[in-house]
Amino acid sequence: MVLFDLLRRGAAISPDATAVTHGGRAASYRELLLASDKISRRLSRAGFETGSRVAILYENSIEYVMLFFAVLRAGYVAVPLDSSLKSEKLRFVIEDCQARGLCIQAKFAKHLPDIVKEESPVKFIIADGEVDSGHAAAETETLPNILKQVDESSFEELIAGIDIVAPLEHLTHDTMPTCPDDLAAIFYTSGSTGVPKGVMLSHRNLISNTVATVEYLRLANDDSVIMILPFYYIYGNSLLLTHMMVGGRVVIDNRFAFPQVILQTMLKERVTGFSGVPSNFMILLNNANFCSQGLGELRYLTQAGGAMAPEIIRKVMTAFPDKQIFIMYGQTEASPRVSYLPPERLAEKVGSIGIPVPGVTITVADKDGQEVPIGEVGEITVSGDCVMLGYWNQPEEESQVLRDGLLLTGDLARRDGEGYLYIVSRKKDIIKAGGNRVSAKEIEERLLENGKVEEAAVIGVPDSVLGEAIKAVVVLRDGVTADEK
Repeated sequence: MVLFDLLRRGAAISPDATAVTHGGRAASYRELLLASDKISRRLSRAGFETGSRVAILYENSIEYVMLFFAVLRAGYVAVPLDSSLKSEKLRFVIEDCQARGLCIQAKFAKHLPDIVKEESPVKFIIADGEVDSGHAAAETETLPNILKQVDESSFEELIAGIDIVAPLEHLTHDTMPTCPDDLAAIFYTSGSTGVPKGVMLSHRNLISNTVATVEYLRLANDDSVIMILPFYYIYGNSLLLTHMMVGGRVVIDNRFAFPQVILQTMLKERVTGFSGVPSNFMILLNNANFCSQGLGELRYLTQAGGAMAPEIIRKVMTAFPDKQIFIMYGQTEASPRVSYLPPERLAEKVGSIGIPVPGVTITVADKDGQEVPIGEVGEITVSGDCVMLGYWNQPEEESQVLRDGLLLTGDLARRDGEGYLYIVSRKKDIIKAGGNRVSAKEIEERLLENGKVEEAAVIGVPDSVLGEAIKAVVVLRDGVTADEK
């Protein structure tokens, strides 16, 4: 099985059900599958070698989903681009991965003169409207023109052979073709040197993690998720893949700057899932209407993308006492999910990131790679099908995090007697003040216990006496005042 087969499976389960909604528009699985196949055929006619990279510069939309699966269908490697980046960073990514194709939304066409220059590797561009690349060697096609073409495959042909009855784990192993470890996508993240790192993920990486996430969230074709996270972000990509695999529904709303609008969308679309990062939850908790609304169809909430302070978790629990709350941990390098905290253990294990997701092995290790005793602090190391292939063109950075098939996460944690993990800090977030090792995370969590504090960040700053002093940057809640003391 390869990633395009996840869409085929969802389409076989829910052929005429809505797959994606956005801004009053909707696309069924039948429409999505046929459109992706049509786009893939046009991409194939560009004549690139199998495994060529195709970058996607689109905001969350139905078109993004079509293009993402079309790139995979054509045998190419998808490179989702952060649409908030400036031209020079976009150009770096395109040139670094030597993208031969570029799918671009017309609203981002202002970047084209800077990112597709004469020497650019880009030779073919798909845009949602007429654009001028300024680069004579780049052929341009519009998405509307492609979608007008007659279907070359029937829906029945596209879903033929898909088994929707077999156990999920069979999707990872029993039906894998000879190329499961072929590169499927490159997700660029910030690097320690300031240069973006291209995380290379294979079909096996992404499918195994998708299967594991579907299993512990118990997702089914009647599930739907409000999509406020960008698809170019690995967490957003995971939400897309999990729901496509089960024939569920993705409800896109790119207006999180207006929480009340998101709430209205959730109510209107009767979503069963909400997924966000800590800052999303902090913003929503400050919106009284969000917490007081019934949201009767909402079944679960998931949080990842950074540690959420125990005080914030308790507030989420209070706001949603009848919902399942999944606290999750992961990294782009792990496709991305590494662990989750079962909702039924949340109240007694607040602050824990839980236990490994199915198919993942976690070790808390010392600097020599040996597992430390229960209760002692070590680095979280990960093994399993989810571990990335490596970093594109960055062997030195890769060697620092991949050793003998193990992923060194850089997160320091301890394990309790039941095997539940608690992150202490990042390796780089330890402040050495006066010879004492201080966790920036621990100080942040204590600050957030103050009812007047909305957000807090703690860093170490040079100090002539202590070597490093602790500096806190605090955002107060609206309408309150407080002095430093």
